[in-house]
Amino acid sequence: MWVPGEVDLGTTRLFVRSWDDDGPLAHGKDDPRPLVVLLHGWPEDGSAWTAVAPELAAAGLRVVAPDLKGFGRSDAPRRGYDPATLADETSRLVRLLGARRAVLVGQDWGGAVALATAFRHPGHLEALVLAATPFRELDLGAAWHVPLLNVPLVPELAFRLIGATLTGAALRYAAADADAFDAAAVERYVDAVTRHPHGWLAYYRTLSRRVILERGRRAVSGIVPLLPAPRTPAPLRVPTTVVWGTADPVTPVALAARVADDLGARLVLLEGVGHFVHEEAPEAFAREVLAALAPSGASA
Repeated sequence: MWVPGEVDLGTTRLFVRSWDDDGPLAHGKDDPRPLVVLLHGWPEDGSAWTAVAPELAAAGLRVVAPDLKGFGRSDAPRRGYDPATLADETSRLVRLLGARRAVLVGQDWGGAVALATAFRHPGHLEALVLAATPFRELDLGAAWHVPLLNVPLVPELAFRLIGATLTGAALRYAAADADAFDAAAVERYVDAVTRHPHGWLAYYRTLSRRVILERGRRAVSGIVPLLPAPRTPAPLRVPTTVVWGTADPVTPVALAARVADDLGARLVLLEGVGHFVHEEAPEAFAREVLAALAPSGASA
């Protein structure tokens, strides 16, 4: 089961869960187990990993799952959602948990945070596993909600007034398996995104806006030769696995091969699975996390 705790990063306080342990800060540098940090996406909190965590712990891993900044019971400051700040805070979390290196596993926005950390602090990562995480490109036909969430004030008001309805509809839309979320999970996720909507909306208004602007710049640079195209990021220096559901309606599977190719990553497709791969197919997803660790010597 999850043991709750808090980690103060100095700039932000995170609510953190540790699986079947004495708490997130109970084990320091003498703990021989590899550390796995699980980063959830929208509209969830760290409890989204409840079905994955015991599989990883049974394989000898130390499993920790925070509520991302701006979600659930973690702090929701007004600033600090740029990639550099998120990466620095995640790297600091790993160190405060007593580890020199960790495996970062992220889905959706959690994947974006994990990826930013891998680019900025590769020496602190043992491996990286991304699930349904776009990179440098969004399918705005499928992710039509992204521009809407960039509108000022209206989304905050909507989630204050009818947050439960919107969250339930989003879960049903994005999951291929309608039974992936029981009533208790839906209630937790409603709470996670209605406490401080300005917090998680900052991800859309900071990270997704960069992707949208880069997309427009790429398109314009093909028409206006004097306008330089966006720079290609430096190669990722962390062993990476990309996992995607073939029935994902939000981040369509057509994006998966491009993400894996851009990152030089191993690609795994889960047939008939929707956006929430870690909740719709937790055992299969856990196996891929363990497979990503196998070359580094972790037990699988």
